[in-house]
Amino acid sequence: MPAPNPTELFLALGSVVKRLRHSPLPGAEQGHAAFGGGQPAPRHIAALLQIATDGPIGMSDLAERLHVSLATTSQVVTELGDWGLIERSSDETDRRRTLVSVAAAHRPLTRAIIDQRLRPLQRTLRRLQPDEAAALLRGLVVLAEELGQTKLGQPKLDTATVPSKELSR
Repeated sequence: MPAPNPTELFLALGSVVKRLRHSPLPGAEQGHAAFGGGQPAPRHIAALLQIATDGPIGMSDLAERLHVSLATTSQVVTELGDWGLIERSSDETDRRRTLVSVAAAHRPLTRAIIDQRLRPLQRTLRRLQPDEAAALLRGLVVLAEELGQTKLGQPKLDTATVPSKELSR
């Protein structure tokens, strides 16, 4: 099977993004109220899902899983706490450590978000061979890195690695 070209990848990613964008989070009214009347940023959803699936979880562990700094994690957790979505507690074995978990009142909302956002990913990964799943994840990580470089003003297109017919499309 020949390797996909950049245009095919762009179209496939566009299709995924479109479906995610046009698929509102479940419990939109409850969610709107839960997020202080605003739209949550992707970092809020990512943190909430991580807390819901792995909580109670320590702040350092959460930061590591989200691949962000402890300061960023603290800010996101504070915002989630201000909205009443999460609860903080002390770790029984290490009182210096703060654990976060989803507030009981919002567990049904987070369960619905998990069902809508994570279940399709779980089903996708089950359909792939382990090496295909690893390649998919690696490809997305590399793409995110490249998009980050483009955003930072790095070269936008390496014309040496793209066939000339792709450049003319």
